[in-house]
Amino acid sequence: MRRNQIAPDRQQFLVSAASYPNAAALVAPPTPRLIPDGARYQSLFSEAATALGRLQGVVQHLPNSDMVTRTLARREAVTSSQIEGTRSSLSDLLAYEATRGADGLPADVRVTERYVAALDYGMGRIRTKGRAALDLAMVNELHRQLMADDESRFPIGDYRQDQVWIGPTARIEDATFVPAPPQHIQGCMEELASSMLQYEQRDGEYGELSLLGQIAITHAQFETIHPYHDGNGRVGRLLMPLMLVASGLPPLYLSGALLRAKPAYYAALAAVQLRGEWDQWIRLLTRAVVESCDESISISHDLIALAARWEEQLSGFRSDSAVRKLPRLLIGHPILSVRSAKELLHVSQPAANAALNHLVDHGMVQVVGVGKYNRLFRASAVVERLDRPPSTG
Repeated sequence: MRRNQIAPDRQQFLVSAASYPNAAALVAPPTPRLIPDGARYQSLFSEAATALGRLQGVVQHLPNSDMVTRTLARREAVTSSQIEGTRSSLSDLLAYEATRGADGLPADVRVTERYVAALDYGMGRIRTKGRAALDLAMVNELHRQLMADDESRFPIGDYRQDQVWIGPTARIEDATFVPAPPQHIQGCMEELASSMLQYEQRDGEYGELSLLGQIAITHAQFETIHPYHDGNGRVGRLLMPLMLVASGLPPLYLSGALLRAKPAYYAALAAVQLRGEWDQWIRLLTRAVVESCDESISISHDLIALAARWEEQLSGFRSDSAVRKLPRLLIGHPILSVRSAKELLHVSQPAANAALNHLVDHGMVQVVGVGKYNRLFRASAVVERLDRPPSTG
Protein backbone atom coordinates (compact mmCIF):
# COMPACT_ATOMS: atom_id res chain seq x y z
CA MET A 1 0.00 0.00 0.00
CA ARG A 2 1.51 3.31 -1.09
CA ARG A 3 1.47 6.39 1.12
CA ASN A 4 -0.15 8.45 -1.60
CA GLN A 5 -3.24 6.20 -1.34
CA ILE A 6 -3.84 7.52 2.18
CA ALA A 7 -5.37 10.90 2.95
CA PRO A 8 -2.83 13.30 4.51
CA ASP A 9 -4.62 13.47 7.87
CA ARG A 10 -4.46 9.67 8.17
CA GLN A 11 -0.82 9.25 7.27
CA GLN A 12 0.16 9.72 10.93
CA PHE A 13 -1.36 6.26 11.51
CA LEU A 14 0.89 4.53 8.97
CA VAL A 15 3.58 2.17 10.24
CA SER A 16 5.90 -0.32 8.58
CA ALA A 17 4.11 -3.55 7.71
CA ALA A 18 5.26 -6.53 9.76
CA SER A 19 8.11 -8.33 7.95
CA TYR A 20 7.78 -5.89 5.04
CA PRO A 21 9.78 -2.79 6.08
CA ASN A 22 9.28 -1.11 2.71
CA ALA A 23 5.49 -1.40 2.83
CA ALA A 24 3.15 0.76 4.90
CA ALA A 25 0.30 -0.54 7.04
CA LEU A 26 -2.55 1.49 8.55
CA VAL A 27 -3.23 1.29 12.27
CA ALA A 28 -6.94 2.05 12.61
CA PRO A 29 -7.37 5.67 13.76
CA PRO A 30 -9.35 6.12 16.99
CA THR A 31 -12.98 5.12 16.63
CA PRO A 32 -15.11 8.17 15.79
CA ARG A 33 -17.71 9.02 18.40
CA LEU A 34 -19.92 10.77 15.87
CA ILE A 35 -20.48 10.53 12.13
CA PRO A 36 -18.39 13.33 10.62
CA ASP A 37 -20.69 16.09 9.34
CA GLY A 38 -23.57 13.97 10.61
CA ALA A 39 -26.24 16.64 10.13
CA ARG A 40 -26.02 16.00 6.39
CA TYR A 41 -27.36 12.49 6.93
CA GLN A 42 -30.15 13.20 9.42
CA SER A 43 -32.90 12.51 6.88
CA LEU A 44 -31.23 9.28 5.75
CA PHE A 45 -30.90 7.97 9.30
CA SER A 46 -34.47 9.05 10.04
CA GLU A 47 -35.80 7.17 7.00
CA ALA A 48 -33.84 4.04 8.00
CA ALA A 49 -35.05 4.26 11.61
CA THR A 50 -38.65 4.59 10.39
CA ALA A 51 -38.18 1.45 8.26
CA LEU A 52 -36.88 -0.42 11.32
CA GLY A 53 -39.97 0.71 13.22
CA ARG A 54 -42.20 -0.69 10.47
CA LEU A 55 -40.36 -4.01 10.62
CA GLN A 56 -40.67 -4.16 14.40
CA GLY A 57 -44.40 -3.55 14.18
CA VAL A 58 -44.83 -6.36 11.65
CA VAL A 59 -42.71 -8.86 13.61
CA GLN A 60 -44.58 -8.14 16.86
CA HIS A 61 -47.91 -9.07 15.25
CA LEU A 62 -46.69 -11.86 13.01
CA PRO A 63 -48.05 -15.34 13.72
CA ASN A 64 -45.34 -17.96 13.78
CA SER A 65 -42.65 -15.26 13.63
CA ASP A 66 -39.97 -17.67 14.88
CA MET A 67 -40.27 -19.75 11.70
CA VAL A 68 -40.07 -16.69 9.47
CA THR A 69 -37.05 -15.27 11.25
CA ARG A 70 -35.38 -18.68 11.18
CA THR A 71 -35.62 -18.81 7.41
CA LEU A 72 -34.49 -15.21 6.99
CA ALA A 73 -31.43 -15.98 9.13
CA ARG A 74 -30.46 -18.77 6.76
CA ARG A 75 -30.96 -16.49 3.81
CA GLU A 76 -28.57 -14.06 5.50
CA ALA A 77 -26.00 -16.82 6.03
CA VAL A 78 -26.06 -17.63 2.33
CA THR A 79 -25.77 -14.05 1.09
CA SER A 80 -23.11 -12.99 3.61
CA SER A 81 -21.02 -16.01 2.65
CA GLN A 82 -21.57 -15.32 -1.06
CA ILE A 83 -20.07 -11.84 -0.60
CA GLU A 84 -16.86 -13.70 0.25
CA GLY A 85 -17.13 -15.92 -2.83
CA THR A 86 -18.96 -19.08 -1.74
CA ARG A 87 -21.32 -20.69 -4.24
CA SER A 88 -23.72 -22.61 -2.01
CA SER A 89 -27.36 -21.64 -2.43
CA LEU A 90 -30.15 -21.44 0.11
CA SER A 91 -31.42 -24.81 -1.12
CA ASP A 92 -27.97 -26.29 -0.51
CA LEU A 93 -27.91 -25.02 3.08
CA LEU A 94 -31.44 -26.24 3.80
CA ALA A 95 -30.65 -29.67 2.37
CA TYR A 96 -27.46 -29.81 4.44
CA GLU A 97 -29.43 -29.10 7.61
CA ALA A 98 -32.13 -31.64 6.70
CA THR A 99 -29.63 -34.42 5.97
CA ARG A 100 -26.93 -33.42 8.49
CA GLY A 101 -24.30 -33.96 5.87
CA ALA A 102 -22.76 -32.49 2.75
CA ASP A 103 -23.00 -35.56 0.53
CA GLY A 104 -23.87 -34.40 -2.98
CA LEU A 105 -23.69 -30.71 -2.00
CA PRO A 106 -21.05 -28.04 -2.70
CA ALA A 107 -18.14 -28.33 -0.29
CA ASP A 108 -18.51 -24.73 0.87
CA VAL A 109 -22.01 -25.40 2.24
CA ARG A 110 -20.19 -26.09 5.52
CA VAL A 111 -18.92 -22.51 5.50
CA THR A 112 -22.48 -21.24 5.20
CA GLU A 113 -23.74 -23.54 7.94
CA ARG A 114 -21.02 -22.23 10.28
CA TYR A 115 -22.42 -18.73 9.76
CA VAL A 116 -25.78 -20.00 11.04
CA ALA A 117 -24.05 -21.50 14.08
CA ALA A 118 -22.25 -18.22 14.82
CA LEU A 119 -25.46 -16.21 14.44
CA ASP A 120 -27.37 -18.60 16.72
CA TYR A 121 -24.60 -18.33 19.31
CA GLY A 122 -24.66 -14.54 19.23
CA MET A 123 -28.45 -14.35 19.47
CA GLY A 124 -28.40 -16.69 22.44
CA ARG A 125 -25.83 -14.58 24.27
CA ILE A 126 -27.80 -11.41 23.67
CA ARG A 127 -31.07 -12.96 24.83
CA THR A 128 -29.29 -13.71 28.12
CA LYS A 129 -27.22 -10.57 28.66
CA GLY A 130 -28.54 -7.86 26.33
CA ARG A 131 -26.11 -5.20 25.11
CA ALA A 132 -23.59 -6.28 27.77
CA ALA A 133 -23.02 -9.42 25.70
CA LEU A 134 -21.33 -7.35 22.99
CA ASP A 135 -17.79 -7.68 24.27
CA LEU A 136 -14.52 -8.89 22.79
CA ALA A 137 -14.94 -12.40 24.23
CA MET A 138 -18.19 -12.71 22.27
CA VAL A 139 -16.62 -11.33 19.08
CA ASN A 140 -13.81 -13.87 19.33
CA GLU A 141 -16.32 -16.65 19.95
CA LEU A 142 -18.30 -15.57 16.89
CA HIS A 143 -15.09 -16.02 14.91
CA ARG A 144 -14.43 -19.40 16.54
CA GLN A 145 -17.93 -20.62 15.66
CA LEU A 146 -17.69 -19.23 12.14
CA MET A 147 -14.28 -20.69 11.32
CA ALA A 148 -14.53 -24.02 13.15
CA ASP A 149 -13.85 -26.03 9.99
CA ASP A 150 -10.65 -24.05 9.25
CA GLU A 151 -8.83 -24.64 12.54
CA SER A 152 -5.96 -26.52 10.88
CA ARG A 153 -5.11 -23.52 8.67
CA PHE A 154 -4.65 -20.86 11.35
CA PRO A 155 -5.76 -20.11 14.92
CA ILE A 156 -9.46 -19.35 15.26
CA GLY A 157 -11.07 -17.14 17.86
CA ASP A 158 -7.74 -15.32 18.29
CA TYR A 159 -6.29 -12.30 16.60
CA ARG A 160 -3.97 -12.90 13.68
CA GLN A 161 -0.25 -13.20 14.32
CA ASP A 162 0.92 -12.25 10.85
CA GLN A 163 0.64 -9.37 8.43
CA VAL A 164 -2.16 -9.60 5.89
CA TRP A 165 -3.26 -7.35 3.06
CA ILE A 166 -6.09 -6.95 0.58
CA GLY A 167 -5.29 -6.66 -3.09
CA PRO A 168 -5.36 -8.17 -6.55
CA THR A 169 -2.08 -10.12 -6.26
CA ALA A 170 0.03 -11.95 -3.71
CA ARG A 171 2.40 -8.96 -3.51
CA ILE A 172 1.95 -6.54 -0.63
CA GLU A 173 3.26 -3.81 -2.92
CA ASP A 174 0.10 -4.17 -5.02
CA ALA A 175 -2.26 -4.09 -2.04
CA THR A 176 -5.24 -1.78 -2.00
CA PHE A 177 -5.32 -1.93 1.82
CA VAL A 178 -2.84 -3.14 4.44
CA PRO A 179 -4.29 -3.28 7.97
CA ALA A 180 -2.23 -2.92 11.13
CA PRO A 181 0.57 -5.30 12.09
CA PRO A 182 -0.48 -7.89 14.71
CA GLN A 183 0.93 -6.07 17.75
CA HIS A 184 -1.57 -3.21 17.28
CA ILE A 185 -4.72 -5.32 17.05
CA GLN A 186 -5.47 -5.86 20.75
CA GLY A 187 -5.37 -2.15 21.53
CA CYS A 188 -7.51 -1.24 18.52
CA MET A 189 -10.11 -3.85 19.41
CA GLU A 190 -10.26 -2.78 23.05
CA GLU A 191 -10.79 0.79 21.93
CA LEU A 192 -13.58 -0.27 19.53
CA ALA A 193 -15.29 -2.28 22.25
CA SER A 194 -15.26 0.53 24.81
CA SER A 195 -16.20 3.19 22.28
CA MET A 196 -18.92 1.45 20.23
CA LEU A 197 -19.83 -2.09 21.31
CA GLN A 198 -20.48 -0.80 24.84
CA TYR A 199 -21.50 2.67 23.68
CA GLU A 200 -22.62 5.22 26.27
CA GLN A 201 -22.77 8.96 25.83
CA ARG A 202 -19.83 10.54 27.61
CA ASP A 203 -19.68 13.72 29.64
CA GLY A 204 -19.05 16.72 27.46
CA GLU A 205 -20.30 15.08 24.25
CA TYR A 206 -22.89 17.05 22.32
CA GLY A 207 -25.64 14.71 21.25
CA GLU A 208 -26.00 10.95 21.48
CA LEU A 209 -24.99 8.78 18.54
CA SER A 210 -27.98 6.93 17.11
CA LEU A 211 -27.99 3.14 17.00
CA LEU A 212 -27.64 3.16 13.21
CA GLY A 213 -24.70 5.53 13.57
CA GLN A 214 -23.12 3.10 16.04
CA ILE A 215 -23.63 0.24 13.59
CA ALA A 216 -22.15 2.23 10.70
CA ILE A 217 -19.05 3.15 12.69
CA THR A 218 -18.63 -0.31 14.25
CA HIS A 219 -18.69 -2.14 10.94
CA ALA A 220 -16.31 0.25 9.19
CA GLN A 221 -13.91 0.34 12.14
CA PHE A 222 -13.91 -3.45 12.53
CA GLU A 223 -13.09 -3.93 8.85
CA THR A 224 -10.31 -1.33 9.16
CA ILE A 225 -8.75 -3.18 12.10
CA HIS A 226 -9.12 -6.51 10.24
CA PRO A 227 -8.28 -8.48 13.40
CA TYR A 228 -8.41 -12.02 12.03
CA HIS A 229 -6.57 -13.86 9.31
CA ASP A 230 -9.86 -14.71 7.61
CA GLY A 231 -13.57 -14.23 8.28
CA ASN A 232 -13.42 -10.50 9.03
CA GLY A 233 -16.20 -9.54 6.61
CA ARG A 234 -18.58 -12.17 7.94
CA VAL A 235 -17.89 -11.36 11.60
CA GLY A 236 -18.36 -7.67 10.83
CA ARG A 237 -21.71 -8.36 9.17
CA LEU A 238 -22.79 -10.59 12.07
CA LEU A 239 -22.34 -7.68 14.44
CA MET A 240 -24.96 -5.55 12.68
CA PRO A 241 -28.11 -7.65 13.40
CA LEU A 242 -26.72 -8.51 16.84
CA MET A 243 -26.42 -4.83 17.73
CA LEU A 244 -30.01 -4.29 16.64
CA VAL A 245 -31.34 -7.19 18.72
CA ALA A 246 -29.26 -6.07 21.71
CA SER A 247 -31.13 -2.75 21.55
CA GLY A 248 -34.58 -4.38 21.47
CA LEU A 249 -35.15 -4.33 17.71
CA PRO A 250 -35.78 -7.35 15.47
CA PRO A 251 -32.79 -8.76 13.60
CA LEU A 252 -32.38 -7.13 10.23
CA TYR A 253 -30.27 -8.96 7.69
CA LEU A 254 -28.41 -6.65 5.35
CA SER A 255 -26.18 -9.00 3.37
CA GLY A 256 -28.62 -9.47 0.51
CA ALA A 257 -28.63 -5.73 -0.18
CA LEU A 258 -24.85 -5.54 0.30
CA LEU A 259 -24.29 -8.48 -2.06
CA ARG A 260 -26.34 -6.77 -4.75
CA ALA A 261 -24.18 -3.66 -4.26
CA LYS A 262 -20.92 -5.54 -3.66
CA PRO A 263 -18.53 -3.27 -5.65
CA ALA A 264 -20.07 -0.16 -4.07
CA TYR A 265 -19.92 -1.81 -0.61
CA TYR A 266 -16.19 -2.49 -0.91
CA ALA A 267 -15.56 0.96 -2.38
CA ALA A 268 -17.49 2.63 0.46
CA LEU A 269 -15.46 0.83 3.13
CA ALA A 270 -12.23 1.66 1.30
CA ALA A 271 -13.20 5.35 1.26
CA VAL A 272 -13.52 5.27 5.06
CA GLN A 273 -10.33 3.30 5.55
CA LEU A 274 -8.04 5.21 3.20
CA ARG A 275 -9.47 8.71 3.25
CA GLY A 276 -11.79 8.99 6.24
CA GLU A 277 -14.69 9.72 3.89
CA TRP A 278 -18.00 8.47 5.26
CA ASP A 279 -20.47 9.69 2.65
CA GLN A 280 -20.54 6.57 0.45
CA TRP A 281 -20.81 4.20 3.41
CA ILE A 282 -23.59 6.11 5.20
CA ARG A 283 -25.65 6.40 2.04
CA LEU A 284 -25.15 2.74 1.15
CA LEU A 285 -25.90 1.48 4.66
CA THR A 286 -29.05 3.53 5.20
CA ARG A 287 -30.33 2.54 1.75
CA ALA A 288 -29.59 -1.12 2.57
CA VAL A 289 -31.52 -0.82 5.85
CA VAL A 290 -34.63 0.55 4.13
CA GLU A 291 -34.39 -1.99 1.29
CA SER A 292 -33.85 -4.90 3.69
CA CYS A 293 -36.71 -3.86 5.98
CA ASP A 294 -39.13 -3.63 3.06
CA GLU A 295 -37.90 -6.95 1.71
CA SER A 296 -38.22 -8.70 5.09
CA ILE A 297 -41.75 -7.36 5.56
CA SER A 298 -42.79 -8.47 2.09
CA ILE A 299 -41.31 -11.95 2.54
CA SER A 300 -42.89 -12.34 5.97
CA HIS A 301 -46.37 -11.45 4.71
CA ASP A 302 -46.03 -13.73 1.69
CA LEU A 303 -44.83 -16.73 3.71
CA ILE A 304 -47.53 -16.40 6.35
CA ALA A 305 -50.19 -16.04 3.62
CA LEU A 306 -48.80 -19.15 1.91
CA ALA A 307 -48.99 -21.17 5.13
CA ALA A 308 -52.56 -19.97 5.70
CA ARG A 309 -53.59 -21.13 2.19
CA TRP A 310 -52.03 -24.52 2.80
CA GLU A 311 -53.80 -24.82 6.16
CA GLU A 312 -57.11 -24.07 4.45
CA GLN A 313 -56.44 -26.80 1.89
CA LEU A 314 -55.75 -29.24 4.74
CA SER A 315 -58.78 -28.26 6.82
CA GLY A 316 -60.23 -31.74 6.40
CA PHE A 317 -57.53 -33.21 8.65
CA ARG A 318 -57.75 -33.13 12.45
CA SER A 319 -56.41 -29.85 13.87
CA ASP A 320 -53.93 -31.69 16.10
CA SER A 321 -52.66 -34.00 13.36
CA ALA A 322 -49.08 -33.94 12.09
CA VAL A 323 -50.19 -32.97 8.60
CA ARG A 324 -51.95 -29.82 9.89
CA LYS A 325 -48.78 -28.75 11.73
CA LEU A 326 -46.57 -29.01 8.68
CA PRO A 327 -47.49 -25.80 6.79
CA ARG A 328 -46.22 -23.52 9.56
CA LEU A 329 -43.18 -25.73 10.06
CA LEU A 330 -42.32 -25.54 6.36
CA ILE A 331 -41.99 -21.74 6.58
CA GLY A 332 -38.93 -22.25 8.76
CA HIS A 333 -37.81 -25.62 7.37
CA PRO A 334 -38.57 -25.55 3.63
CA ILE A 335 -36.59 -28.76 3.03
CA LEU A 336 -37.26 -31.73 5.29
CA SER A 337 -36.29 -35.35 5.56
CA VAL A 338 -38.64 -37.82 7.21
CA ARG A 339 -36.23 -37.97 10.14
CA SER A 340 -36.10 -34.20 10.60
CA ALA A 341 -39.91 -33.96 10.35
CA LYS A 342 -40.24 -36.73 12.93
CA GLU A 343 -38.01 -34.87 15.39
CA LEU A 344 -39.58 -31.46 14.82
CA LEU A 345 -43.15 -32.72 15.06
CA HIS A 346 -42.44 -35.17 17.93
CA VAL A 347 -44.23 -38.01 16.14
CA SER A 348 -43.25 -41.47 14.98
CA GLN A 349 -41.37 -41.97 11.73
CA PRO A 350 -44.39 -43.59 10.00
CA ALA A 351 -46.58 -40.66 11.07
CA ALA A 352 -44.05 -38.13 9.76
CA ASN A 353 -43.73 -40.03 6.49
CA ALA A 354 -47.49 -40.22 6.04
CA ALA A 355 -47.94 -36.50 6.78
CA LEU A 356 -45.29 -35.51 4.23
CA ASN A 357 -46.82 -37.78 1.62
CA HIS A 358 -50.18 -36.04 2.14
CA LEU A 359 -48.46 -32.75 1.34
CA VAL A 360 -46.96 -34.29 -1.80
CA ASP A 361 -50.47 -35.35 -2.85
CA HIS A 362 -51.68 -31.77 -2.36
CA GLY A 363 -48.78 -30.32 -4.37
CA MET A 364 -47.32 -28.42 -1.40
CA VAL A 365 -43.97 -30.21 -1.35
CA GLN A 366 -42.02 -32.12 -3.96
CA VAL A 367 -39.77 -35.12 -3.46
CA VAL A 368 -36.17 -34.35 -4.42
CA GLY A 369 -32.92 -36.26 -4.17
CA VAL A 370 -29.61 -34.97 -2.82
CA GLY A 371 -26.59 -37.26 -2.89
CA LYS A 372 -27.42 -40.51 -1.15
CA TYR A 373 -30.73 -39.05 0.09
CA ASN A 374 -33.34 -39.85 -2.53
CA ARG A 375 -36.33 -38.61 -0.51
CA LEU A 376 -36.16 -35.05 0.71
CA PHE A 377 -39.34 -32.97 0.74
CA ARG A 378 -38.95 -29.47 -0.70
CA ALA A 379 -41.50 -26.67 -0.33
CA SER A 380 -40.54 -25.05 -3.61
CA ALA A 381 -42.95 -22.14 -3.16
CA VAL A 382 -41.11 -21.11 0.02
CA VAL A 383 -37.63 -21.44 -1.45
CA GLU A 384 -38.59 -19.62 -4.64
CA ARG A 385 -40.07 -16.74 -2.65
CA LEU A 386 -36.89 -16.46 -0.60
CA ASP A 387 -34.75 -16.54 -3.74
CA ARG A 388 -36.79 -13.91 -5.55
CA PRO A 389 -34.91 -10.58 -5.85
CA PRO A 390 -36.71 -7.52 -4.50
CA SER A 391 -38.85 -5.54 -6.87
CA THR A 392 -37.09 -2.51 -8.32
CA GLY A 393 -40.35 -0.84 -9.19
